[in-house]
Amino acid sequence: MLSSRTFAIAAGFLAGALINRALGPSMRGIYAEMQTWIGLFAVVFGISMDTAIYHFANKSLYGTDDKARFMTILLLSLIYALSASIALTVFAVLFPREISSEASRFLFLLSIVLVATMLVGNLTIFLQSLGNIQYSAIIGYVQGVSTAGIISIAYLGKLVDIKLILFSVIIVQMVTLIMLFLRFKKDKLLIGKVSKPLAKGIIMAGLKQHIATIATFIYMRINQLIVFRYCGETNAGIFAVSLTAAFYLMFIPMTFQMVLYPRVIHAMDEYEITVRSLRLGFYLWGGAVILMVIFAKPILLLYAGIKFLDSISNFRILMVAAWFLPLSSMIAPYYVKAGAFGLASLLAILLGIVSISLNIFLVPRYAAMGASLSTALTCFIGFCVTLIFFRYLTRKNPLIIFDPDFRAEIVLFRTHFLRNIR
Repeated sequence: MLSSRTFAIAAGFLAGALINRALGPSMRGIYAEMQTWIGLFAVVFGISMDTAIYHFANKSLYGTDDKARFMTILLLSLIYALSASIALTVFAVLFPREISSEASRFLFLLSIVLVATMLVGNLTIFLQSLGNIQYSAIIGYVQGVSTAGIISIAYLGKLVDIKLILFSVIIVQMVTLIMLFLRFKKDKLLIGKVSKPLAKGIIMAGLKQHIATIATFIYMRINQLIVFRYCGETNAGIFAVSLTAAFYLMFIPMTFQMVLYPRVIHAMDEYEITVRSLRLGFYLWGGAVILMVIFAKPILLLYAGIKFLDSISNFRILMVAAWFLPLSSMIAPYYVKAGAFGLASLLAILLGIVSISLNIFLVPRYAAMGASLSTALTCFIGFCVTLIFFRYLTRKNPLIIFDPDFRAEIVLFRTHFLRNIR
């Protein structure tokens, strides 16, 4: 999975670099607005199905009928995705001033991207929840090759524009869906029946977590729309490039978080592995963050080119967010297994309020820099509150993660954890 994610991120970095150079700051800001609208409607109508999928993958609690799980998740995903697509279309028709003219122009393509993204996301998570990390990694390789190949060929032919980018996303998602269904067919999961009790359980679990999911999206992504509205598409493009570059570089800790879900859910040592992951992440990933802050200029020149040099300061600030956000996410598998969705929602609502308040105060004054400061401060506050949350769940002192004794952790990762990554 780590090698797959590395390849996919490298391919995405290449594709992103070509897109940034082809579009420039202004059109890049418009594309970022489109991505944010797609993400917003996917989150709102997704009913937090991703965390519910992991929760109900616990076979010791919910049995081993993977066929019923697959058919139920597929049906719910289709319902959620089509609802999101219809809602996006209705919103664009009723409130045309709230979205850009370019987004209105490509509304049909945006709807297709939205449906495909939601289906691929849920089915990929289901595949990973079964512990099938290897095939998921293969899918990552194919996605990387497809994305980089399409964008590179188009760039050489000077054909890169927003329409082509949207078509490329659709093509990659369709290829991914085909691969997923081939795997599910091989595992004989296509012959199951929908389970009404399971569907009800997934919906109810998702609803408990849903406020947290929406609030998390708000404090991580809604600032893109705030910058677009207050400061225009050029500032939105500057912020989008710095935010995307910072989040691209989080692929290593976020890959470990992906592997943590099946590792924590299907094992009895969930507390120990969570603590060790946090400790290694805090120190090792923190050291990597410092290096990337130092080399911010060459990273941005490589990723976006000379037109986006104004993104450097934003990128350095956002690397603070890139340090603390993955650490907070590493606790997520623990509370998903525990079913502590109410507390997670409370935490996310708090952070959503903090983020919106900071953005409304800072963005009109400092433009993209204000959005970067808001994101970094919110992620740091979120990490601190998450530790308190972890303390409440475990009744143990979370500050032990700052004890820099790595010997036992390294032995554990070598003997147990790295086997899942390979």
